[in-house]
Amino acid sequence: MNMKSFYFLGIGGVSMSALAVMLKNFGCFVQGSDETKGRGTDILDEYKIKVDYSFNPKAIENADVIVFSSAIKDSDERFIYAKKLNKKIISRGELLGQISSHFEKVIAISGSHGKTTTTAMIANILLVAGKNPTLHLGGYKCDDGKNFILGDKEYFITEACEYHDNFLFLRPYLSIITNIEKEHLDYFKTFSNEIKSFEQFKKNSQIVIDNFENILIKDIKHNEKGELLFSMWENNKKIFDLNLHLYEEINAQNCVYAYLATKKLGISDSYIKLGLESFYGVCTRFEKKSSPYFNTVFCDYAHHPTEIEKAISTALKIFKDRPLVTIFQPHTFSRTKFLYNEFISVFKDVEYPLFYKTYSARECQSDGMSSAEFCENLNKINQNSRYFDDYSSLFNYLLTLKDLNPVLLFLGAGNLPDLLHKKHFTT
Repeated sequence: MNMKSFYFLGIGGVSMSALAVMLKNFGCFVQGSDETKGRGTDILDEYKIKVDYSFNPKAIENADVIVFSSAIKDSDERFIYAKKLNKKIISRGELLGQISSHFEKVIAISGSHGKTTTTAMIANILLVAGKNPTLHLGGYKCDDGKNFILGDKEYFITEACEYHDNFLFLRPYLSIITNIEKEHLDYFKTFSNEIKSFEQFKKNSQIVIDNFENILIKDIKHNEKGELLFSMWENNKKIFDLNLHLYEEINAQNCVYAYLATKKLGISDSYIKLGLESFYGVCTRFEKKSSPYFNTVFCDYAHHPTEIEKAISTALKIFKDRPLVTIFQPHTFSRTKFLYNEFISVFKDVEYPLFYKTYSARECQSDGMSSAEFCENLNKINQNSRYFDDYSSLFNYLLTLKDLNPVLLFLGAGNLPDLLHKKHFTT
């Protein structure tokens, strides 16, 4: 990198913290600010990257480049101060594009759903095949809790997020589009605008995988642990059987994309099978939790109705004779408003649909619909729906259901997983 000193606004974010570690690995001086501690800041502490939890003007003055995430608002005092000093200011997506340009082959995985898991799968396949990939991940791997791999300069594997057109800063050697649905309409405004951005992403890529080609998935089932089993076929010939350490059936599709990508990179079937079967997933992607109070608990990052429906379907299929309790924390007010009908459809038949206060991220309540408002509307259809605005009252209500031996399914991309981890549930 030409610039040597970076200051990150929102450095604790899952993508930002990974990029910060990569820059330090390149020999740059890196520090930043955030509002609270979390998994990202714990990793930064491990790599001796300083995080400010209050305004530190001197650090901004000394930085060559200021990097901001989409969660940072124009009204942020650090952002305002950096502009006043005429500092070079770049977005997270722009920095990701700059970093990726230093690698021979950029492998970028995009789509509305499945991109984090598919990205991590591809990295694991390349690792077991003896390659040394660099990975930038929008989640934390279950095997080591990290959101990155510091590898060599041949392969750069990254999750490619469409929000604010961040993925258009990338110039992939190979790109994957897992699927496209209405998402981030607070930015795109219309679905047609979103489609146009994905089309441009394709044009920026040398090789594009956006379908299953000739691959078929057969014999999907779950073993006694609930883990996923299936076989992959091509032109009426079985490629191999797979026994995953994952639960959701959507992972069969993720495996197909990972297979197609790594085959195009010259990886053999035996290494692909080993890479997929030795993959333990990404945290909060239908991740099994343990608890001293409940027998069966899963935590899933799902925050879009399609993802939620798949998580619920998986739980119902594996645990057929037990009541299901969903605990959903909506992510942003605008998404709840834009996809209101889809959310209603997903939760209307759940036995115990519970809702936690909205994770506002970059928004305020006037941008859409709150979790409380949504729950009030759902209650007209499903009278078991309940809303909670603090963790203690939620947990105390869950205890009243304990004798039912329920399956608890926590859903959402907000801070509820951190609360679970720190309090009554552990991984």
